[in-house]
Amino acid sequence: MKKLLFDCDGTILDSMHIWIKPINSLLDKYNYKITKEEKGEIESMNFIDTMKWLNINVCTDKSEDEVIEYFYHTIEDGYKNNLMPKEKTVTYLKRLKKLGYDMCICSSTDYKHLKNALERLDIIELFDFIHTPDKSGFKKSESEYWQYALDKYKIGPSDAVLFDDALYAVKSAGKVGIKTVGVKDFPYNENEWEDIKKISDIFVDNIAEVNEEKIENL
Repeated sequence: MKKLLFDCDGTILDSMHIWIKPINSLLDKYNYKITKEEKGEIESMNFIDTMKWLNINVCTDKSEDEVIEYFYHTIEDGYKNNLMPKEKTVTYLKRLKKLGYDMCICSSTDYKHLKNALERLDIIELFDFIHTPDKSGFKKSESEYWQYALDKYKIGPSDAVLFDDALYAVKSAGKVGIKTVGVKDFPYNENEWEDIKKISDIFVDNIAEVNEEKIENL
């Protein structure tokens, strides 16, 4: 059976708004026009590196601590108390677990935030491990990030399937040889959706559309 790698934000959790809205507010305030490449770069970073990038490139009149303070309480409270899973995802993940699939989380969000959310939703036990840049030291855009997950399972890339809503992640995992499922998360990946569709092995509106036959045929 394939090993299943799941992104969390925008794939399992309906959570992209908690990142996008405050970032967009800063970009608008400073009249900063972000490129598609910069968007992918930011999405691959952990929390602190994202704050550093914003401080260096956008909020140059603020200290790094001030930028962190702007985000931190909103992010922490969201994962600990408020964010919910996308429709059908919990039932789907539980069914895959019963079928015998090994599953893990592969995310750019800091470990503690994901742990808070997955524990609150009572689904953390479905996953063998949570793989994040702040724990492994690798960005999700780097091949080493994906190799780390493959090594944990002691498998080759063709034996793994990634479910992800981010173009940069589908692209970087695909380059390693991991099979990919592009996941729609409008409006947050709407501008990238056509590119995601082109490079994903399959693409879906919701992860629950991918049954075990589709998984094993990838």
